[in-house]
Amino acid sequence: ALTASVWPVLASRPRLLVVNGPGTCVPVAAAALLGRFLGVCATRIVFVESVCRVESLSLTGRIMLAGLADRVLVQWPQLAARHRGCEYIGITM
Repeated sequence: ALTASVWPVLASRPRLLVVNGPGTCVPVAAAALLGRFLGVCATRIVFVESVCRVESLSLTGRIMLAGLADRVLVQWPQLAARHRGCEYIGITM
């Protein structure tokens, strides 16, 4: 999935990448991070955790929080309080 994500991301050179949900967003975010490392693009990566995640981050959320995303946004205050680096933004439905 990463190899399939690299060309579209590098070709489009997005300035902002907003991703959410399942692990399918991880290769796209990794491709954007690779583009930033190579100096091809200066993409900022924002991950929005699912509203269903009230008590704990998803595996994708933990991966993004570990350094893949520039910002990790959550929709519950207790989730932001539990995980340093998350920002509470309220419900975004």
